[in-house]
Amino acid sequence: MFIKGYIALFVAFVIATLILYLPIFFIMKKKGMGFIRQSSYLFLFFSLFLIVFSTIILFGLPIHFTTEHILNLQPLQWLWEENINQRVMTEIGPNIMIFIPLGFFTPIVFKRMREFHMTALAVFSITFCIEFFQYFIGRSCDVDDLIANLSGGVIGYGIYRILNYFFKNYAWWGKFMGVHA
Repeated sequence: MFIKGYIALFVAFVIATLILYLPIFFIMKKKGMGFIRQSSYLFLFFSLFLIVFSTIILFGLPIHFTTEHILNLQPLQWLWEENINQRVMTEIGPNIMIFIPLGFFTPIVFKRMREFHMTALAVFSITFCIEFFQYFIGRSCDVDDLIANLSGGVIGYGIYRILNYFFKNYAWWGKFMGVHA
């Protein structure tokens, strides 16, 4: 029953993402953007929606902002905890993994973000905004989340650079990146 719940949640998430993406799809189609290039936008949109969904929406937004504020400004304190493996599996690992697609698709979609510092700044800004918002809705604002999310974005950017190095001369990659029409 537990797995069925996750499957239903995933299906609902995909349907919501596609519905929200439809206006963008029609605007890009009208501009003559092909399917391969559109898919890069769809994947970036999917990544952003997944981040917002899992960090803010999934746990429910409170009807009113709370006075309970949880703030951790001590980085990497979890390294000295007894249940370090559980913390890595339930918090640190997912925070890294969820931002890998953002670090990968941001430079593909936006030509101005193809330099490392630009992508890192975008990932940091998004992460900071989420952590800042979570502080005011009664969830934790944790510097470790900021570090893990930025690490995921950097890994994603590294994957982008590696794939770009190997596939830059392929037509499909050029279409995916918007270099070739």
